[in-house]
Amino acid sequence: MAIAEDITDESAPATSSDAELLLTIEELSKQLALPEQLLPEYMTYEPDEVQLETYRHKALRVVQTIAKKVEVVDWDMVDVEDQARIFDNVLRLRGEDPWTSTQICKVIDDMTPSLSPSLPTAILPTLRPYFSPHPSLSAASRALSRPTGGKEATVDLHDSQPFKSSSAWGISNLLSWSVSRSMESEIERNIGMILPPTLVMMDDWEPSWRCRGATILEKWMDKFDATIMRRMGIDKLLLDSLIHTLSLHSNPPLEAILPITLKSVEKCTDRGEKRTKRYEEIVDKALVQGWTYAPSGIDGKPVLIHVAEEVELLCGVLGTGIVRWLKTIIPHLLDPLQYPPTSPVLLHYRANLSALLCVVRSVRSTGRLDRWRGQILNVLSRLWIQLKEQQGIDDEGGGEEKLEAIRALVRDIFAELARQIPSVQQVEYPRLLATAPNFFSDLIPASQA
Repeated sequence: MAIAEDITDESAPATSSDAELLLTIEELSKQLALPEQLLPEYMTYEPDEVQLETYRHKALRVVQTIAKKVEVVDWDMVDVEDQARIFDNVLRLRGEDPWTSTQICKVIDDMTPSLSPSLPTAILPTLRPYFSPHPSLSAASRALSRPTGGKEATVDLHDSQPFKSSSAWGISNLLSWSVSRSMESEIERNIGMILPPTLVMMDDWEPSWRCRGATILEKWMDKFDATIMRRMGIDKLLLDSLIHTLSLHSNPPLEAILPITLKSVEKCTDRGEKRTKRYEEIVDKALVQGWTYAPSGIDGKPVLIHVAEEVELLCGVLGTGIVRWLKTIIPHLLDPLQYPPTSPVLLHYRANLSALLCVVRSVRSTGRLDRWRGQILNVLSRLWIQLKEQQGIDDEGGGEEKLEAIRALVRDIFAELARQIPSVQQVEYPRLLATAPNFFSDLIPASQA
């Protein structure tokens, strides 16, 4: 069903008074209210793409009209509270929801510098009615030693979620826009209006809302003094929430969570035992639990691929420190590679091999790879033979291209083993070539054997 509403003529005379222009802009802003059939509470199923496209097209024309009128208003003469009310619906579109677009966001970004610099902080009080108090925070937004209402308080919090009501559409975008444009001093002064809604979303039962809360946290965390954060006790609350989200392993994966978590660990902990314990928690929740509890079959592949990508991210942060978890990581990366490389698993194989290559390169200076050479060579040699035979593989869907990417990774791992463990060139590689020269001649060049 098409969404049709009149849009005020953007060719209105430039002689309109500011009062008339403000009324016009406010009326235009009201036209941006999300139609009932697209409201979040009705989005238990995928909304109709035709309806979304119709709304996006209309919304773009409306914000473009508003942007032209914004240019001719003297905003210094307009109370910031009035500006917050007028642009409420406009700023709710500044996000990544299906009912907005990059074009709409650009128009909004281009017009908002004309408005009051105090607008971001003026918006924050308007958000309070949409978020229930978090049970782990005091009225002063300090961490409580025990949640108000006991251990099940967070569960009770899920019973009251006004931020998911129809009137709250785009409310997280308002918070996100406000904190991203607030100064450090403004974040500190208004933390009582910023932290509670952020943490409420981060502790929601739906992974997508947890991710929204985490991305909002990232936007203000760097502007908030770590010493004050620790003094308030919120550093532990935030890290606990992020690490718990890592353990959920939702499908589709929440790719933003681990980078934000690692950044938060560096922000909230000093180098030493406390930081190391947090890294141990992350490895357990993000990697081990992912490998252990991922759904079986094809349904679990996106989760397992994401875990492999997280291994590479952790290597980048921990460097040689990843050696602490080789006993956990290497067997889990190798285990799936023992089965035939059929089409549905090729992306998983490539992700695991890429992660394995990243791990072995990260520990190059430690001399600790030697004890794993037998297991790595055994699994990858068998995989190489299967790849050569192309068992169960056809070229539909770019199968051969995926196979070649996997072969290249196996070659790189073999070359890295030869670099770190010279003895493999004297014993293992010649043995493989002697056993099956037709299979291994292009994997182990004569220079390496």
